[in-house]
Amino acid sequence: MNKTLLVDGFLNLKRNHYKRLNIKDNQGNYCGGTFGFLDSLRVAINRVMPDRVVVMWDGFNAGKYRYDFYKPYKANKQKNWELEKQILYGQNYGIPNDNETLVLFRQKEKIQEYLDELSIRQVQVDYIEADDLIGLYCLRSPGQEIVIMSRDGDYLQLIDNNVSVLTPDSLLLVTKNNFFNTYGYTHENALLIKSFKGDKSDGIKGILGVSEKKLLENFPNMKKEKYFYPRLVDEAYSKKEKQKGRSRFFDKIINSEAELYRNAKLMNLKKPFINQQAVDEIMSVSRGPMSSDESRSISEAMTMFVKNGFQRHFGQGVDFFFRPYYRVQMKEKEYIDYYNNLKEKGK
Repeated sequence: MNKTLLVDGFLNLKRNHYKRLNIKDNQGNYCGGTFGFLDSLRVAINRVMPDRVVVMWDGFNAGKYRYDFYKPYKANKQKNWELEKQILYGQNYGIPNDNETLVLFRQKEKIQEYLDELSIRQVQVDYIEADDLIGLYCLRSPGQEIVIMSRDGDYLQLIDNNVSVLTPDSLLLVTKNNFFNTYGYTHENALLIKSFKGDKSDGIKGILGVSEKKLLENFPNMKKEKYFYPRLVDEAYSKKEKQKGRSRFFDKIINSEAELYRNAKLMNLKKPFINQQAVDEIMSVSRGPMSSDESRSISEAMTMFVKNGFQRHFGQGVDFFFRPYYRVQMKEKEYIDYYNNLKEKGK
């Protein structure tokens, strides 16, 4: 197994849902997220030509470990945990049909049904976020070429010799080799720069007044050389002495140690927030074959596609829409045979 496409499931669902809010299925339900997910994934498969595809989903109470460490983390989103639990157990009484959590949850269930028929691997672990699962997969899968499909800048820190990031909108494949030309600095400083920036959507406060632009202007070596915070502080002291008028800017860098290490801990996907179940799931999906379930069928996915009325949103025919998925299914079947042969040989 040589090449793996990793997908942040919920981010891809949400992105497509809001991109296609005008699309509804034959029952009048929102379905832009479902149709768009399948459409964007088929396009990515054509672009990457992977041997396997793994969709990582946020588990129930995803983010709780970070929230326990840092209470402002997604504090505005924690109230959805109880609502999520209510929906999970089918207790939808009193929840409006257009409630965002309910709408997305229903589409997620539909997507998971499709993916199962299409031989797409899926991982979901309670309390664990998809980005941690993706980070863990990259750490525990040496020898695989990995492409992460997401426009979330957090994944840039994972780029390495065998890890790249595919932006779903433009299909730009960012690698170690073209990272500098794309972002203007080395991929090795992605986490440090992100730690200064923070993440407003997740409630992680950055260092006010220390932007990416100002960092690179004042520390140009960051564009080509890997930096650690102590080196940055040493240079900030030196520059502060020489540039009296910029002392406030350099003081912010010098005095932000606690905040930066906190942010780095929250954001570092090479040290993900995980549990043993997550490790077991990732090891299984990374190295083992899919179950040889003969009932799994692209034809069934095509039947569901027509039944939902999705074909009217795609002008080139249902067969053409699902063509990329045949490659994935074929590769998974080949891996089952390869794996079984190894077992027979005792390897």
